[in-house]
Amino acid sequence: MNATRHTPYPSKVYISNEELDQLMAISGDLEEERISLKNSNMHHMYMQFLQNALADKPNKNSPTLTLNEEHLLEQIAIHCEMGNPISVSEACLMRQFGCISTVHHQIQKLSSEGLIFLDLDKNDRRKKFINLSAYGLEYFKQIEDCLDKALLHA
Repeated sequence: MNATRHTPYPSKVYISNEELDQLMAISGDLEEERISLKNSNMHHMYMQFLQNALADKPNKNSPTLTLNEEHLLEQIAIHCEMGNPISVSEACLMRQFGCISTVHHQIQKLSSEGLIFLDLDKNDRRKKFINLSAYGLEYFKQIEDCLDKALLHA
């Protein structure tokens, strides 16, 4: 009767330090190349997006907004997209857009440009929520179209 020897652990294959160094060097080179390619493609795509956005603005009769007004509009759009419109008082607490009166002025400007509308709270008529108007949705659709064009050219 032949007895077979049972080993509790499978045999391990070891590589030399030199082989490990070579694998690490190859891996590092590939990672650096991937990051470089990704960054250059992203940079090119972003520049293409900016070019499309700037080229389309005069043709679409886009409103002239300050950077703070644009950023406020973006915050409003994000809240609306999530199904949670922001109230005027909440917007006024966003100190990055300026003092309360400045934010009120920005909200009035966005409303007069037709990008947003104010909706009264049914439970508390003192509270107003800011929503994107159809024109506001079109404004962001134009930006989305510029991004789509950039993605096609990337």
